[in-house]
Amino acid sequence: MTEPDFERVRIMLLRTGEPDRVPLGDISVHPLLKPGVLGRPLKTPEDEVAFWTTAGFDYIPLEQGLQLTDVIRRQSMQEVEARYAADTDETQVRSWATEGKGLITTREEFETFRWPDPDALDYGAFERIGRLLPPQVKIVAALGKVFTCVSWLMGLEGLSFALAGDPDLVAALFERVGRFQYRVAENLLRFGAVGAIWHADDIAFKTQLLVSPQVLRTHVFPWYTEMNRLAHAKDCLVVYHSDGDLREVVEDIIGCGFDGLNPIEPPAMDIVAVKRQYGRRISIIGNIDLGHTLTRGTPDEVRAEVRQRIRDLAPGGGYAVSSSNSVPEYVPLANFNAMREATFEYGRYPITV
Repeated sequence: MTEPDFERVRIMLLRTGEPDRVPLGDISVHPLLKPGVLGRPLKTPEDEVAFWTTAGFDYIPLEQGLQLTDVIRRQSMQEVEARYAADTDETQVRSWATEGKGLITTREEFETFRWPDPDALDYGAFERIGRLLPPQVKIVAALGKVFTCVSWLMGLEGLSFALAGDPDLVAALFERVGRFQYRVAENLLRFGAVGAIWHADDIAFKTQLLVSPQVLRTHVFPWYTEMNRLAHAKDCLVVYHSDGDLREVVEDIIGCGFDGLNPIEPPAMDIVAVKRQYGRRISIIGNIDLGHTLTRGTPDEVRAEVRQRIRDLAPGGGYAVSSSNSVPEYVPLANFNAMREATFEYGRYPITV
C-alpha cells in the first residue's frame, strides 16, 4: 500500500492520465467494520482519520446537508431493529424512508413546515478534521440528496401522485430543497480541506428511473449544474452517485459537469459498456457487487472480481475501485479487506494483471 495522496484521486477524476495506482472510491464504511481495520475502537476524530488512511483511502469523507437534520432523520424516517451485521449476532437499528404519504403532501403543509437554517448546521467536523489531515489528504464532502429529500418529505408515493395532481407543489418543494443544499455547498466550499463534493441522490430502480427523465431535467439536474459550477470555481471536484439503471440520463449527468460517476450498479448497468461509451468524458467509480460478491462471496471471489474490474477498466486511468453502493455492516470484514488489498496488489500502474 502506498501513502495516501488525494492527487491520485484528482488524476483519476480529471482523466489526465494514470496515477501511481488505482484509488479506492467508497465514501461510506459501516462503523462496525472500522475497528477490524484500525485494530482498535474508534473514539475520536483522530481515530476516524487514522481509519481511512490506514485502510488505504486518499481522503476522509464527511457528510452535511438537509438529509442529516431532524426533519428528515426523525420526522420522515422509521427505525427498524434487526440483525443486519455479518460478523456479530447483535442487532442494529436502521432507518428506512417512508414510502407512502410523507410530511408534505399539501400546500398548507408546505407553508407551515418548519425548515431548518442551512447556515445553522454544525460544520465543526470539517474544521476539526481539516486540522488533523495528513499532508496530501483531503476531505470528500457528501451532500446531494435533492431528489431524495423531496421523495422522503413527500413519500415516494406522495410525490408520484403530486407530480400528476399538484405539479406546482412539487416545483415549490424542489426549489426549497435545492436552494437549501446549494447553500450548504457554499458553506462547505469555504473549507480549504474539501477536495471534492460527492452528490449522492438515488434516482433509479435496477430496471428504470424512479420518475420521468423530464422531472429530473426540470427540478434536479439544474441544481447540480449550479453546485458543480460553484465547486469547479473553487478547484473542487464533483462526483455523482445513484444506484440503479441510469442509462436514460447519463448524458444529463455528464452535462451537469460531474467529474465522476458511481457506482454503476450491477446488474442494472454494464460497467465495461459505460466506460467504453462515456469514459472519455466522465470517470467511473465502482462496481464490486454488493448483491453477492461482497456480501455472500468469499474473499477469493472478491479478489477475482476486483482484478477483473481493474483489468477491464483501469488502463489509461479514469477508474477507482469501490463497492456497488457502500460498505454496510452486512459485508464481512474479510471481504472488505480483500477488496482493498486486491486493489493495492493489482491496481499498480502500468496495469499488467
